[in-house]
Amino acid sequence: MTFCFGGIMQELHYLSATEIVSKIKKKQVSCKEVMEAHLRRIAQVNPILNAIIQAIDPEEALKQAKEADRVLNSGEPVGRLHGLPITIKDSLKVKGFSDSCACRGLKRGPAEEDATVVSRLKKEGAIVLGLTNVPELLLSIETDNAMYGQTKNPYNLERTPGGSSGGEAAIIAAGGSPLGIGSDAGGSIRVPAHNAGIAGIKPTQGRIPSTGNTLGNTGGLFSYVASNGPMARTVDDLILSLSIISGPNGNDPHAMPIPFKDPSQVNLKSLKIAFFTDDGYATPTKETQNTVRDAAFALKEYVHQVDENRPQDSGRAFRLLWETIFLGGDKGASLKHWMQLMGIHNPSPHLQEYVQMAELSEFSVSDLRLRMMEIDQYKIDMLNFIQPYDAIICPVAATPAKPHGRALKEIKDFNYTMSHNLTGWPGVVVRCGTSQEGLPIGVQVLAKPWQDDVALAVARVLENCLGGWKPPLL
Repeated sequence: MTFCFGGIMQELHYLSATEIVSKIKKKQVSCKEVMEAHLRRIAQVNPILNAIIQAIDPEEALKQAKEADRVLNSGEPVGRLHGLPITIKDSLKVKGFSDSCACRGLKRGPAEEDATVVSRLKKEGAIVLGLTNVPELLLSIETDNAMYGQTKNPYNLERTPGGSSGGEAAIIAAGGSPLGIGSDAGGSIRVPAHNAGIAGIKPTQGRIPSTGNTLGNTGGLFSYVASNGPMARTVDDLILSLSIISGPNGNDPHAMPIPFKDPSQVNLKSLKIAFFTDDGYATPTKETQNTVRDAAFALKEYVHQVDENRPQDSGRAFRLLWETIFLGGDKGASLKHWMQLMGIHNPSPHLQEYVQMAELSEFSVSDLRLRMMEIDQYKIDMLNFIQPYDAIICPVAATPAKPHGRALKEIKDFNYTMSHNLTGWPGVVVRCGTSQEGLPIGVQVLAKPWQDDVALAVARVLENCLGGWKPPLL
């Protein structure tokens, strides 16, 4: 089944979540037809991509879709995502599915309840198709593990879709799911969105509850840098889903009662934008730099001011996030203890590589205290930098999607996303270009804390000007 948008014919499985829900509510297409289209697409592409690692039984999916049609036809009230198929990263609990973070020691029976973000989406009528692949314990910037295997990039099977939300990005890009939820502690939503040419947002830290995580609700230091967030093919779908999943739930001490503002109300003509193409720490490819420049040039027609300007000493972010919070400074002792408790005796190759990196990380508790003060100073310096501006645009990573097996070896290339797990600022990624090899190139839009609406409004302009997501040849 195809539909025409702006003179362009699109398959039903390639329509945005917003378009699908609109058509369902107007009864131009049934929930059953929507579900059938996505089940067909998953059957076609998932054996190639290995993105969904645990799927709903097709008969159960169709049963839920038929029930959604019955409710709609009865005239009963329906939610904002009524009948919409979605996917969830294998790091969140979904009732009836066995979440695991790709770790055999964590895989138990089916979850008995939903994570907060999942329950909010379901309450609005979404139907969960399945769980998507991740690296073991989420500790890699690409998606491969010994339990479920490697996920491939739909634009080039020799490249990674990124991690840790790589399965989510791959299946959305390929049309198997219109909307999903990922998580991001160092770029795990934004890098896969960049690699797979879709849209994704790491919201302001504290906007979305983390309750219901596979790894537990007590994240320690990671609670200050990690966030769940939506992934989709369009910015409008990020806006729709973020408006649903935002807000405290009374159980997460880090979730704040700050209202999510409507991006359509942002006065674009008043905005001042800074952009940079190189942070001085990890120099991007020329194609990446040119894509960011093209984005900055495109914005000039819509905003008040665009300046080329960058923060100083951006390399601090890598040391303060990756070396301090991720690697930990205890020569891998806490990580190994954690793995032992979970019964991990034969870790996946990427987890082994991560352990080896952690073993080289050593600093004292006194040094940790100083580093935590440095993190505060970094946040202050960044707030001083952005004070005259409303948003910043910059690369997502130094390169497009890397060949499989390279991401951890070239981890410094992801300083562009790590910087803003430290600040806690909202960061949106949208596709704005294509490499010579045909790989997507995303641009990152950053805004001040709690101004997710500004970041989304600017990203929507870039999507409209530079094309956004494009179907893969798959």
